[in-house]
Amino acid sequence: MTEKQEGRAFHAEEAAGAATSGKARREQIKRVTPKKKKSGWRELLRKPVVVHGVMIAIVFAVFAALVISWAREQSLYAIGRLADEAVVVRAEFEVADTVATESRREAEMAQAPRVYFEDGAYFDEIENSLLNLPTALADADTLEKVAPEIRQAFGLTQSRLDAIRDYVIAGEADNIWKTHVSRLIGLLRDVPIVDRETYQTETLAQSRIVKLRRESEDPRERLKIIVINIESDDYNVAIERALYDAGLTGLIAQPVLQRITSTPRPTYLLDQAETDRLRSERAETVAPVKASYPVGRLLVAHGEVIDDDALVLIRAENTAFTAGRSQVNLWLSRLGGLGLSVLVTVACSLYVIRFAPRLRRNAARMIAASSLTLVCLLGSAILAAFKPEFIIFAATAPVVFAAVILVIAYDQRTAIVLSAMTAALISVALDLRTSALIIALVGAVAAIAPLHEVRKRDALVRAGALSAAAMASAALVVGLLDYGLVEGVWAHIVKDAGGTALGGMLVGVVTLALLPTIERTFDITTDLTLIELRDPQQPLLRELQRRAPGTYQHSFNVALLAENAAAAIGADSLHLYVGALYHDIGKMNKPDYFVENQPSGFSRHDKLSPAMSLLVIVGHVKDGVELAKEHALPRSLRHYIESHHGTTLVEFFYHVARQKADEEQTEEPREIEYRYPGPKPRTKEAATLMLCDVVESATRTMPDPTPAKIEALVHELAMKRLMDGQFNESALTLRELQQIETSVIKTLVSIHHVRVPYPTDEEKAQLASSTAGREKAQASSAAS
Repeated sequence: MTEKQEGRAFHAEEAAGAATSGKARREQIKRVTPKKKKSGWRELLRKPVVVHGVMIAIVFAVFAALVISWAREQSLYAIGRLADEAVVVRAEFEVADTVATESRREAEMAQAPRVYFEDGAYFDEIENSLLNLPTALADADTLEKVAPEIRQAFGLTQSRLDAIRDYVIAGEADNIWKTHVSRLIGLLRDVPIVDRETYQTETLAQSRIVKLRRESEDPRERLKIIVINIESDDYNVAIERALYDAGLTGLIAQPVLQRITSTPRPTYLLDQAETDRLRSERAETVAPVKASYPVGRLLVAHGEVIDDDALVLIRAENTAFTAGRSQVNLWLSRLGGLGLSVLVTVACSLYVIRFAPRLRRNAARMIAASSLTLVCLLGSAILAAFKPEFIIFAATAPVVFAAVILVIAYDQRTAIVLSAMTAALISVALDLRTSALIIALVGAVAAIAPLHEVRKRDALVRAGALSAAAMASAALVVGLLDYGLVEGVWAHIVKDAGGTALGGMLVGVVTLALLPTIERTFDITTDLTLIELRDPQQPLLRELQRRAPGTYQHSFNVALLAENAAAAIGADSLHLYVGALYHDIGKMNKPDYFVENQPSGFSRHDKLSPAMSLLVIVGHVKDGVELAKEHALPRSLRHYIESHHGTTLVEFFYHVARQKADEEQTEEPREIEYRYPGPKPRTKEAATLMLCDVVESATRTMPDPTPAKIEALVHELAMKRLMDGQFNESALTLRELQQIETSVIKTLVSIHHVRVPYPTDEEKAQLASSTAGREKAQASSAAS
């Protein structure tokens, strides 16, 4: 501390005439400055926040290790992506050779016979026509007595007519004729006659047999060489042979041949469904052909496009490797994941302890930050495991999301560090190259950079767009660096750039939608909310202005002083400004009991005892906190309300009570009874508000607020609060207190600046006459 600061710290004592030496002043500062207690590990571990922090760290490390171990045991390759590294067989395995298996099955299916079903209606028509022919011709002894259509269908001549009539007995066909016809139909059923296309297909088939199926009968196997093409010469030859074998020879053969061949029709049709069924049965009998892959064999080279077959091999190898690992090897790997998680957790913990007091002091915030990281890690692992084609999205979007949430909740440095730790965990879990980690970090930094203040909702969308552009550019550069100009590299780069850009844009939009939830979860108040709350049209501020206009004006002036003072020491000026607007809302309940709302010369406290007046004055703090809760003001703003008086003494009513006790010769009141209940300010902003509040009220009572008087008053009140220990819990330094004083003095001097008095009409006339007299005297002197 410099001599100048020491002198200013005890200016009040010097003004009172209590001059002390520099050494004495330093000793006094030591007495009023809280000393840090030295504590050992046992003392440290007894603190609840330390115990909670250790428990959170342990749970975080274990859960992260479980996710990492599970994710690394999955196969995270996808069709169409380039292999990040060469995939080599680690454990020998066999996999079905689909090509060889399919080839054997095709060959077996080709040996399956084709199935034909007979045209039963055709055979019935031919059989009935031939059986009834003798009966139809029994009374026709001459050709002229035969119907023309019968003559044409059977090609009858007189001799053929007579030959057929020889098989008529008593007007009916005899048994010999019936036997011949029945035998002919049976022979025709054994000779499949098919159309030209079916014959050609059957000729090319590898099977040497065919199956002929008749309704309600089992299929009969026949050599396929007996299949006849209905459009070939073999057709007539086959019919003639059947007639001969059936005993229909001589003159009776020609009418029958004419009847059958005059309207040729296939006797069998292909049964495609049954044929396919037989082919499938034959194919199922073929055992899969296995291909063996020994250890060390290259499955996919680095930069090679992963196709369907390569993906099957990679997954089969991973399954074989996982199944073949010993329990010792498996658990050693999992312990490695746990060790890495512990290292990351320790690094995060050290950072939080050293640089993030807001996290360190609040177990709920530590849980929220840890949960955010774990949710991002788990979401990334699940998405990559079930949809590996989106692995670059899974590796980058959660990191950017965590970064945006953390920068909103805390600060840029904390967001960068914790999002980097998240990126490292995700990169290890997904077994990605360093390039993916770089892309994620570039996106996180690009999103964090413009979010030092979030005062407009489109700031999140712009941050998402900037992150998307940065990651897409990084994906382009990294893709060319990793793979060069190999086949398929541009498609791979475009997919990665598109995936990362989509992730960045979605993060901006999703975060904007989740902003209220983020504020509740992390117990924070964003600049967007503060900007909304400082609007004079807010219902609570309008009610304050209506019911307690003096208090409203006082709050506005305090907010102006506090905002400038906060900016001078680098504190949160917006948060303090809004807190100052609401710090006295409790006065709305009894506005007439506060001097700024009372008419001149009138006070309601004149009729109250000092103790009752104390209750009213002190009660506005409690009333303000209750109103803040009722109107759902953020918790961080409530601290301004409850601490803007700290535990200071209500001096006026305390002195009135002492005077009254002296007059009535009663017990003198204790000072502690006339103090505010507190708490004391716990932040620099709250301490700044305390000083600005009392200074603004005090300057209103000054009859002639000159700069010197303002400076003396501000310094006196600052030292009074300092000596009273009101700043002990706020971490406010003497340098910062001096800076606050300077800022407040400057602002108050500008508000209470001296104005030039305007002359009255009489003064204007006197000035004009004296000016005219001087001009006349000067003219006379010049003439002489």
